[in-house]
Amino acid sequence: MLLAVHDVSKSYGAISVLNDISFIINDGDRVGIVGSNGVGKSTLLKILVGQEEVDAGTFSFAPSIEVGYLPQITPDFYGRTIQDLILESVGNLRQLEERMRQIETSLSTASEERTAALLEEYGHVSTRFQDRGGYELDYKIDTVLQGLRISYLPRTQAVETLSGGEKARIGLATLLLRSPDLLLLDEPTNHLDFASMEWLETYLSHYSGA
Repeated sequence: MLLAVHDVSKSYGAISVLNDISFIINDGDRVGIVGSNGVGKSTLLKILVGQEEVDAGTFSFAPSIEVGYLPQITPDFYGRTIQDLILESVGNLRQLEERMRQIETSLSTASEERTAALLEEYGHVSTRFQDRGGYELDYKIDTVLQGLRISYLPRTQAVETLSGGEKARIGLATLLLRSPDLLLLDEPTNHLDFASMEWLETYLSHYSGA
């Protein structure tokens, strides 16, 4: 279980937008929230990431999972380039890779007891690194940028100079590159053409998380 929501309710004054919402998301699940404008889809996601408070009910995430959130309105990312955002998004993979190198170095001088513990940790770290596409990181970056049709943008370009659609696609790309355990996407196909939407659908269908 990655996320459990139990009887969550939310109102704005006399207007109720969420009423006793309950559901569970498990690893590998694909869940869509469907409804007309104003029924609380975005509000529910904002509650889950701490941007809104619940009036009643509870929700909980599995311990130590990483949650990625794509808001409907993309931040401007002032003062950062496309490359800055890419490097930030894959920072967790770089940390895992660095820890693997540290363990490999420590193994050469470790005692027998310490070696067993290091090998166990190495197995966990390397599996996480592999599951998140760490061994194919450069290829993954190129694939995501090409799939969302933004590979033509110079990576040195300031994000604040991009169009609204380009910013939205950069925001989605960097979130996908982070590879969190649970993706919360609010209107992810906004600003995507048909080819990009097809690519995103295929990408998410093979995504290792939920």
